[in-house]
Order: sequence, then structure tokens, then C-alpha cells
Amino acid sequence: MAALIGVFATTPGQTVGVSAFIDPIASDLGLDRAHVLVLYSLGTFLGILTAPFIGRLIDRFGPRRLIVPAVVAVAAACGVMSLAHDAWSLGAGFLVLRAAAIAGLSLVTMQMVNLWFDRFRGRVTALAMMGLALGGLVIPPLVEPIIQGDGWRTAYLALAAGVLAIMLPVGLAFYRNRPEETGATRDFGRAPAGASAMPAIGLTLAESLRTNAFWYFSALTVLSNGVGTALMLDHVRAMAEAGLARGSAIGLLGAMTTTQAIATLGSGALIDRFGARPIGLLGLCFLGFSVTCLWTSPALVGGLAYAMTLGAMIGTLQIVYSAGLAESFGLKHLGTIRGTLFVIGVSGAAAGPLTFLWSPAAAYSIFLGIAVVAATLGLVGMRWESKRT
Repeated sequence: MAALIGVFATTPGQTVGVSAFIDPIASDLGLDRAHVLVLYSLGTFLGILTAPFIGRLIDRFGPRRLIVPAVVAVAAACGVMSLAHDAWSLGAGFLVLRAAAIAGLSLVTMQMVNLWFDRFRGRVTALAMMGLALGGLVIPPLVEPIIQGDGWRTAYLALAAGVLAIMLPVGLAFYRNRPEETGATRDFGRAPAGASAMPAIGLTLAESLRTNAFWYFSALTVLSNGVGTALMLDHVRAMAEAGLARGSAIGLLGAMTTTQAIATLGSGALIDRFGARPIGLLGLCFLGFSVTCLWTSPALVGGLAYAMTLGAMIGTLQIVYSAGLAESFGLKHLGTIRGTLFVIGVSGAAAGPLTFLWSPAAAYSIFLGIAVVAATLGLVGMRWESKRT
């Protein structure tokens, strides 16, 4: 529950949390909406570059010692956003906001899950990630009246106060380092008898770079972020071209989000039983079907076939990536490894929409090509693991 609240508290720095502020900020600062979006993209990419450094700090000091600095950083970043007065200061605000929420609080929270759970890591990771859905449902409706009444600057100050009020007590009361430090055991002693525990010593970043698993998970996070971002940004255009009205296209986003939530919970349980790599292949199947459907028959079942499999892909691959790193690399240097893959994933999110500048068909071809490469890496890795055992 503490991890779910921690993920929920990252909402001010998530795209769903920023989206309500884009138009009011653009109007107040006299900037084009496109200009604000470019600044947001640049701030996202530069902010996430701090993830490997923050990951190393987590490996060294643990979530317990870093939760207060992470929470204060998110609140301070909201305060910086409230002070933006031109393009430069707005870009700086986006940078610190994304760095604090995504590279900071999110990394700290998910590392705690990895440290405390082994056999049930998939399910607990899935539950924690539901904080994203909860944030998307709660935060925008809460801040909209403040934006309309007192302005977007006051809304950011309210978010800063809310993050401090919610997360400081939760972090101080429930965030912990390794269970061994408190005399506890992973999974709170509920793992089945004879279940294998995570190795005490894990791979370093340099060692992980030489493994098949690192590049497999890299491909999965690039696809999850890149394809998900690109297709959602192009969603209304693609559905209009298929003959669906704007209202129907917007309605499909609800079906996509619902399916994503179901897939998040379901894939967590599947990962605990079968491991992350095979469930990653299932996510790639969802991706292949969704992209192929959008390319050839976008209006199939009123667009539901494409939208629901896209949501299933995003939900599945996000959990595979989050839970699979500890499974493959251990825990000792996991913060550093995860931080590096954060950079790779966000780079995919930045590059994915750019493929549509060529043409939608070219974009779909690129997505499917990368999916084939990822599936090959996954199959080769699973075959090698089976031979080794």
C-alpha cells in the first residue's frame, strides 16, 4: 500500500498530471501550445538523465534514507513550476519536475518493492503501479477547479502541499531498506517452502550490459514507451481516418485504460508463476496484433480490437520490465541498472512519435520490426536459460 501511494504521489510529474496545465500555462505565458509541448519533451529527456545517478544513490543508501529527499524534491519542483514566467524558466521547471517524480520518487518506490518481494514481486509491482491509474483518475479533477478559480500557479502550490502532507508521513512510517536489516524476510515469510530467493550479490551495470536479458528488457521498455506514446498521440487522427467520430475515438481511450489496468494486475500474477521473460513475449504478441490491426483494419469491432490490445500491451510490458530486472540481475546494483533503462525507455518515448513524420505505414513497420527483434532476444534467452538449468 505504501508503494501504491508513492507511485500515486508521482502524478504531478506524470504526463497525465501535467496535461491539465498545458493550455493554461501556454495562455498565461504567451506561448504556443506546441512550444510548451516541445519544452515538456526536452525537460523530460534531460530530467530523466539523472536516473542512473539517483539509482546509484538508492543502491548505496536505500529507499529509507532517500524517501524524504525524494518527496521534498517533488514538492519543490511543483513550487518551481509555479514560478515559471517565460520559456526558459518553464523548461527548467519541467526538467526538475520530471527528474524529481520519475527519476526520483518513482525509482525509490519501486526499488523498495524489489527489495522486499521475491516470489510475489510481480503481483506487488502490479498493485503499486495501479497508483498511476489512481493518480490519473483523482488528480486532474481535483486541480481543475483550482486552475479555473485561482490559476495554475496556485494549483501547483496545492500539489506541492498535498505531496508533502501525504508522502512524508507514509515515507517515514513505512519505507524501509532491505528486510534483512530489520530482521524480516522477503515476502514477509509467505513464500512457498523450497522457493528460491534472489541472490545476495547481483550483476553490476557493466556485467548486465553483456547479457541477453539487458537488451531484451531494453527493447521491451523502448516498445512500451515508444509505441504506447506514439499510438496514443496519433489515436484521434487514426480513428478519424478509419471513419470514427471524435467522440467515439475519445471513448476508446477509456477502454484502453481499463484494459491496461486489468492487464497490469493479471500480468503480475503470471510473472510470479512463469517468470518475466515469457510474459514479455505475451506482451509482444499484444503489440503485434494491435499495430497490425491499426494498420489493416483500424475500425475492427468499432476500434475496440486495436484499443484494448494496445492497453493490454502497455500494462503487460510495464510490469514485465519493472519485475523482470530484479529477476535477471539481482538486487545489489539494481538501482543503477534500472536508472540506465529509464533513460533508454524515455528515449523511446521521445523517438516513437517522430516515426510518424515519415508516414504511418513506416512507423508501423518500424514498430513491428523492433518487436520481432525483441521476441528473438526473448526466445534465445529462454532457450539458453533452459539449457543452463
